[in-house]
Amino acid sequence: MIEEELPQDLVVKGLEEKNPETIDKFIKQFSRPLFGVILNYTKNPADAEEILQDTFLKIINKIDTFREGSPLWPWMRRIAINNAIMWLRKNKPKQEKTLNLEDMEPVFTNQGEFKEPVFSWTLDPEDVYMNSELGGELYNAIQSLPIEYRLPLILRDVEGYSLKQISSLIQLKEPTTKTRIHRARSFVRERISEYMEGGK
Repeated sequence: MIEEELPQDLVVKGLEEKNPETIDKFIKQFSRPLFGVILNYTKNPADAEEILQDTFLKIINKIDTFREGSPLWPWMRRIAINNAIMWLRKNKPKQEKTLNLEDMEPVFTNQGEFKEPVFSWTLDPEDVYMNSELGGELYNAIQSLPIEYRLPLILRDVEGYSLKQISSLIQLKEPTTKTRIHRARSFVRERISEYMEGGK
């Protein structure tokens, strides 16, 4: 028997009251989606599980700061993402595969502007994800990026954060963030293109 999802108002009320039954149902209801969000950043399920536990604690302890009437999921997802980024800052993987992304450097004018438009996807992301095999290749390409490129790319193209928000989250200047996103997109596009050409 599948348990029904708790309505948001009951979740919030139960967490505020530290109701054990509500907390248990809440964890069962949101473990999988929050774990998926965190795993995008860590790549390691064991690390994601550790961050997930801390995320649940923070959500429960900070529920009184939740703005009533707002959707609960985006608020929880932000906490999960912030937790993942904080964890990665402290525990940056020491043996990540090194990739040379310097060749994907954008060209600037004398005024410091991009000479060419910032890279835009030639493939429709929805089309990519509709094809599970191609979606898997896209996921692998993103996960193979070094953390300093993977983080801004996921925050921009998966989570939809603005350039300003990303720069604040990962503590970089906006031009640096922009450049890293450009390089990461170029690398992923190249990987997908190679995959598609190889499949023809």
